Amino acid sequence: MLAFQQPAASATVGATANVGAAASFAAWDPAAGEALPADRTEASLLAPGDPRIDPRVVAAFAADGAAVAGMRDLRSALTSRWHADASDERRAVALVGVDPDVDVATVAANLAVGTAQLGWRTLLVDGDLQAPVQDALFRLPNQAGLSTLIEQPGVGRAPILPTAIDRLHLLPAGPCSANAGALIERQPLLQVLDGRIGRQRLVLLSLPARAPSSRFGAADVILDGFDGTIVVATRNRSGLRQLQRLTGLLEDGGVPVLATAVLP
Repeated sequence: MLAFQQPAASATVGATANVGAAASFAAWDPAAGEALPADRTEASLLAPGDPRIDPRVVAAFAADGAAVAGMRDLRSALTSRWHADASDERRAVALVGVDPDVDVATVAANLAVGTAQLGWRTLLVDGDLQAPVQDALFRLPNQAGLSTLIEQPGVGRAPILPTAIDRLHLLPAGPCSANAGALIERQPLLQVLDGRIGRQRLVLLSLPARAPSSRFGAADVILDGFDGTIVVATRNRSGLRQLQRLTGLLEDGGVPVLATAVLP
């Protein structure tokens, strides 16, 4: 099930500890919740079994249950901060994994669906250049994507794809490329996307941890200019020191930690 708190002084990740900025807390089971809508129209949801989206993206099919409630709480952590923004003002938020085993992609996919359902034009960006996931979750091709933009600076408009969810588009990771994986760490991602993604209200980046030796080394560079992050960890598995190190790096780099999502 899911619980969520606004920023406080501590959070629990396997044990109680003070982690400073990573004080918001959520525990989310993506497999939970299958009920029909109670507070939104059925037209905003897909029929169960719709082949256009993977069942793990439960927010596309259900309006109740722990997983959807968790998505809404994370969504509120974003929208409550920027509800007074002009409709054309763009925000950028990254979901960042504490360790390589954390399922950042599923959390990001469900949150992207939720913000689109709320009416925000949302662009979900798959930042996993080594093992792309979002194209499979949204049943879309991955012939070109973020890696294409990084390796070919002369490419104009980004290869953004519409999903089965209104107001939600996907920028896939693109073909796997070791070169792109190195290049992404050398410049802010928003510079790569600037002028290439059209009018989007919210850019959500799914950024899992990969190589243990350098998993946090360039996060502050990649996320320069982002409005905030959501750190994703796994209960009783993600290390507290890793969580503290990541949140400290992000805060020192000027990227606020808006919430911490803890998966069971």
